[in-house]
Amino acid sequence: MKRKLIVAIIAGLFSGTMYAQSDFDFTQRWFNESMYNPAAVGNSFSTGFFLHSRAQWVGLDRAPVTVGGAFEHYSQELRSGFGLTMVGDYIGVKQNYHIRAAYAYIIDLGYAGMLSMGLSGGVFYRGWRINPVAHLDDPGDLTPPIYNDTKEYTPDFDFGIEYKGQFKFGLTLRHIGGKYLSTGNYPPDFHIWSYLSSRFNLNSSVSIEPLASFAWRANISRVEGGFLLYFLKTTNYASYNDRLWVGAVYRSDHNVALMAGVNITPQLRLGYSFDYGFGNVASLANLGTHEIFFAWQFNRKFYKDICCPAFQ
Repeated sequence: MKRKLIVAIIAGLFSGTMYAQSDFDFTQRWFNESMYNPAAVGNSFSTGFFLHSRAQWVGLDRAPVTVGGAFEHYSQELRSGFGLTMVGDYIGVKQNYHIRAAYAYIIDLGYAGMLSMGLSGGVFYRGWRINPVAHLDDPGDLTPPIYNDTKEYTPDFDFGIEYKGQFKFGLTLRHIGGKYLSTGNYPPDFHIWSYLSSRFNLNSSVSIEPLASFAWRANISRVEGGFLLYFLKTTNYASYNDRLWVGAVYRSDHNVALMAGVNITPQLRLGYSFDYGFGNVASLANLGTHEIFFAWQFNRKFYKDICCPAFQ
């Protein structure tokens, strides 16, 4: 009991100082930016379901676990994207839940690409289940513990923009006005997240996508850079244009992530990533961080893909 309580306290302290736990964090968000940016809803020009599962600092008792799901639909007639996101973030005695509905309006720029603007709204829930009577002096005491539950609900809004053409650029403002809308003591922190990527052919079957992102919260910032390599490219526009991919990213908070994935069918995509930190937190974990990503997309439209340099 004593060890669990100490670990929960340590994890809680780190969650207040690290970007990853101040807002949910997925390594493979590059395949589903709509989890963070409402303007990215519909940017795959399809109807799709996305699932993310992340186990952080594996081997540490009560280590962070994040599970998220998203649905999005692109309407060519309305030039709009519609989406729904649900995420549960658990660390020690703390639980965060994010539930949002999103809308994006897409402006056609012709061969220059497209520009979209999006807004999402929902509820941010934060709760703690603290046991003030932990029986630290007598581990054999079987008396039921006494819990003190704390729950807070905050209306939650995000705004974002995204350009998609010769390159992809996105900027999102998360938890807008959270500290003014919250009736509790711990409102969600205002965040800014931006990302930039493009894609280029190396040969007839391999392409590369450089990646870069910047995240900011209060006086904490994080820079991320890396790449994705796509293999077995095809010219079949009725399916994805790759079969396999691998990649790596480095984050300024001393974290490295490796990614790999496969398009099982034209509609089904499966990815895996492994993160390892080199800072103080790394010494608390045994096996790093594991994440699985799954996507099912159908009714996919490809008429805009010609804007990407990899298709020219």
